[in-house]
Amino acid sequence: MLTLETKKGTATPTFNYLLYKNIAGEDRDKRADKFNSFLDGLFSDNVDSVITFFKAVAGNLLKEDELVDQLSEDGRFDDIHEVTSEIIKGLVNAGFLKAKINEWMRYGDRLIKGMNKSLELKSVKTEEKEMTQIQIDQLKENMEMAKERLAAVNK
Repeated sequence: MLTLETKKGTATPTFNYLLYKNIAGEDRDKRADKFNSFLDGLFSDNVDSVITFFKAVAGNLLKEDELVDQLSEDGRFDDIHEVTSEIIKGLVNAGFLKAKINEWMRYGDRLIKGMNKSLELKSVKTEEKEMTQIQIDQLKENMEMAKERLAAVNK
């Protein structure tokens, strides 16, 4: 289901470092942020992350509008959760990419801890604390959803 038709035939994802580079880009300084953003979207069933994934699979073999048209025609946007689950399953079964997901999860945990510590500071205004608490709650919800989806993939 994760295949694409290109001018040169069928493109099937290979879950490896090259896929990571195609998703995260060539700029080493921005790779981690771009891949983390991709994972955020993927675990949230974000359509743009699905498009990013398929652009990485297609490489230069399809223009973005051709790619999105093909995904629409194939009904891939009809059940985004199913598509993202299949992508997540592929990522989790690839050593390097699984390590990147684990790294992303640890980063989320560290971020929550750091934000919680900032709530303890007396210099932080009540309004800022309320906003930070909302962000913490959203991040916790996202991390819990990601853990549930990873557990479902690993069954």
